This record gives sequence, C-alpha cells and structure tokens, in this order.
Amino acid sequence: MRIRVIAVASLMIATAVSYCLPAHAFTSGVWEGKPSFDEAGRLSDCTMTAQSDNGILLAFIISRDFDWGLVLYDERWTLKVGDTTDVVLTIEQDPPIASTAKMVDAHGILVPLANTDPVVEALRHGDVLTVATDFGKFSFKLAGAGPAIADLAGCVTEHLEAEQLLDGKTKATAPAESGDSQAKLFTENEALAFVSNLLAAAGITNYELVDPAENPMPNFDVVWTYANGIVAALVGYKNMSTLDLDDATRVVIADDAKNCKGDFSSGKKGSGPGEAVSVKRLVTACHSQGKNVEIHYTLVKTGSGHLIQIAHLNLGEATGDVATADRAFLRTAVLQNFK
Repeated sequence: MRIRVIAVASLMIATAVSYCLPAHAFTSGVWEGKPSFDEAGRLSDCTMTAQSDNGILLAFIISRDFDWGLVLYDERWTLKVGDTTDVVLTIEQDPPIASTAKMVDAHGILVPLANTDPVVEALRHGDVLTVATDFGKFSFKLAGAGPAIADLAGCVTEHLEAEQLLDGKTKATAPAESGDSQAKLFTENEALAFVSNLLAAAGITNYELVDPAENPMPNFDVVWTYANGIVAALVGYKNMSTLDLDDATRVVIADDAKNCKGDFSSGKKGSGPGEAVSVKRLVTACHSQGKNVEIHYTLVKTGSGHLIQIAHLNLGEATGDVATADRAFLRTAVLQNFK
C-alpha cells in the first residue's frame, strides 16, 4: 500500500457524488491557466491564456517534457492544418526573433519556443509582444506575464511530482504495498465508535450516520450527514509515520483535478492548532454540467503515526457553511482524540 490510499479515498468521493473531479486551474493577473491530461490521466501540458484587445487569444504552453510554445488562436481564421508559416517575434526594442509556426488548427498556430530562448526571457519582463506572420501582424499586452509564466512552469512541476507520488516513486512512501484494507486503522465497529466519540467531543449532535451496508463511499470507514445538507466522511490508515502531509495534500488535489471534466479550483487552508498531531486542510471544487461540488479535506497525522482523513462535501444543496464544517474538530480538546 502506497500513499495512493489517500488518492483512492478522494476518488471515491467523486464517484459517490457522480461527477468527475479536473485539473488545478490558476489565475495570475489577466492570465488563466490549467493543465491538460491524456487518456491515461497523466499530464500532457499546462497552458495559460489571455484575450487580446483585437479578439485573438494568446496562449503559452509547456509540455510535460518542458517543451515551450506560443499559440495564437482566432475563430475568424481559416488555416490549412499542417502547413507552416514564417513568423517574427518582437518584444519592444529587443532584436526580432525569426521562427516557424505550424498551423495546428483551422483557427490557430503554434510557435515552438525553448526555455532558454531569448524570447521567453523577454516575455517575462516585456510589456508588448508583436507577432508578424504571412497573414497579419498582431500585438499583445504582456501585463503580468512574468509571474504567470512562473505559475505555468510550477503547474507542470507540481503535477509531475504528484504523478511520482501516485506511482510510489518518492521517498515519502507508506509501508510496502499490501492492499488498502490491510492499511485501515479501524474495524467497522471501531470506526463507528471513533466517529461517535469525535462528534460528541466536538459538541455536534444534529447528525445522522449512514448505514454501513448502504455506504455510498466504501473507501471511507464512516459517512454521516448533517441537517443542513453537508455530507461528511472519515477514514483512518495505520503505519503512516513516513507520510509527509504536504505530499498527501498535493496528491489529493492532483487526483481530484485530473478527474474533473469542468471548471476546477483548489487551495490550501489554514491548519488548526496541534501539539501531538499535525493537521493540513485543503479544498477542491468542481463545476460540471451545471452542478457544483465542493469538498473540504482535513488530514490529521497523529503522534503514533496514523492518518485520519475527514472530508466535508457540499453537493450543491447544502445550506450550511461547508468551509468551516471541520472547525469543531480542530479545537485543542477535540484533537486529543486523535492519538
């Protein structure tokens, strides 16, 4: 069993609520970026885009092999896919850079770049990019491009690191693979007792446990619901002393991201206090086909080397504040239940 148990638990939430969780999107200034994945769910590239005043979409792309490219896209164009065209890139007073663009779409061209290319460095600091082609000359404002390019490169690095974690290729791995069930901390009755005691310690009484025989998320030990519509779930794993919670956080985000077929967002939240335990909190959200699903995770690593993962979900109908649903568990007196 590897660190994958966390990702599996996360994926089961997506399955239970019948939506496919998408890729860590990011915004930097006027630039919007997100990763793309192949059919196997592995990163293919990260792309960021910005709409120009002339209606042309400008995009930068970095592949998983760190090949860089510049894309221009205009629905008004009618190009012959596969053809090439000479282009000249100019950024203010820097010397023009000649290149060759390929027509990768009836409406778009791709200009290959190198990470060490002078144009990439100029893009980080320039204000205006001018692209001259056989069929026109176009100018683009580069406001905020420097930080956005750094975020774009970070997008690739983060997802490749997450893939390595999912493949068990990091030093921070859990015990040798032996099946997720053997890694579970609780029996069914123990899990129910633990959750009941935890909720009581947190002062929560208005909830309903889901019958284990009808558990919609079998990779979680216990599922319960609140009167305000929030759904919660908990799972415990043993022998996780070598697990790094930052790594676990990245795995959960990456796993949720690659399974979403809509607009995805994620973020890390402030961690609660803890002396005998370590706590990491994060959120993922997906908007797909008119449905919004928001999941707030709380990862607790105990002093004895166990991992407790709690998830609070808003499936689009909850009236309570799902973002703060775990706060009652983060009080010092309640955290003492995590041993």
